[in-house]
Amino acid sequence: MKKTKKLLAILLTLALVLSFTSVFAFAAKKPKTYSKYDINKDGKVVYTVLGDSIAAGYSLPGFVEDTKWKASWPVVDGSYPQYVGQAIGADKIYQDAHIGLRSHDLRYLLCEDYPGDIAVGWRVPTTDNYRTVDPAGLAKVRKQYYNHIKKADVITLGIGINDLTIPSGILDNVQGENLNLALAFWGDMLGNAYKLADNAVYMAQVSSLLIGFYRQYVSNFDAIVTKIKEINPNAKLLVLGYYNAAQDAFIKGALPVDIGALVTPFIDLFNSHAAGAAAGNGYTYVKMEHIDTLFCDRNSPGYLNDNHPTAYGHRQMADIIVAALNS
Repeated sequence: MKKTKKLLAILLTLALVLSFTSVFAFAAKKPKTYSKYDINKDGKVVYTVLGDSIAAGYSLPGFVEDTKWKASWPVVDGSYPQYVGQAIGADKIYQDAHIGLRSHDLRYLLCEDYPGDIAVGWRVPTTDNYRTVDPAGLAKVRKQYYNHIKKADVITLGIGINDLTIPSGILDNVQGENLNLALAFWGDMLGNAYKLADNAVYMAQVSSLLIGFYRQYVSNFDAIVTKIKEINPNAKLLVLGYYNAAQDAFIKGALPVDIGALVTPFIDLFNSHAAGAAAGNGYTYVKMEHIDTLFCDRNSPGYLNDNHPTAYGHRQMADIIVAALNS
């Protein structure tokens, strides 16, 4: 979720390419705030958090990034895991979410038979500056993940959005002349989107590249859910959908751009697999929409730059999660 300003071209491109897949409109009303939770509070509830920087509390005042690799970090004050833990009376919260984590990385951490890709060294223990995976360190962290999943009564999983926002992940999927295509994503914020729209050949190349990303995400997601259920078939597993961080963002000018509307098909596509597979795979899909974000907060330094929730956005997410637990 980092460097999101540079990723706006990706989101615009994705919307243009994938708009045929779905066109869903977000409701105008914000989600109801729930004040009472119907859940058994016996003081022995264990809550395990799996995900990326959203769950880790990135952009909140109390967040601190550390270079040492371990499964769990302290729960950030004001983050949705803290509120969910309080609401369900959790005796222990394992905060196992990490900034920049992709579905590739979480699958690599959980599934011993998955070889990963060239970028996993950025998100797992390594011996030489993020290049060579440290087998002993990986085994130690993997054991921690297994233990935290096995102990959990409630697990929330939010993973996948970084599959398209980590440069090394993009470079890993392109060769030859397509390298220029990948590098173009990291250029001018809006210029490349218009270039793609005007160039059918270029659009075809982008379409093929993005569909490949999505297919790999689906494979990774299915493997992650299967592994979690294998480790702990009795835990209540909630898979969190991704919200449209740009829902209220609008760029004025000679050619006005409603960013939120353009991004919607991209968000819908990514969410469609997790939502559709829930019934047959033993988890609850939790739809997230109209979450307050720094991206749309004109008073924030993260305006049009940071896709993470505001402090209020984290409260909204917690309310939606606990309401899903109660239902």
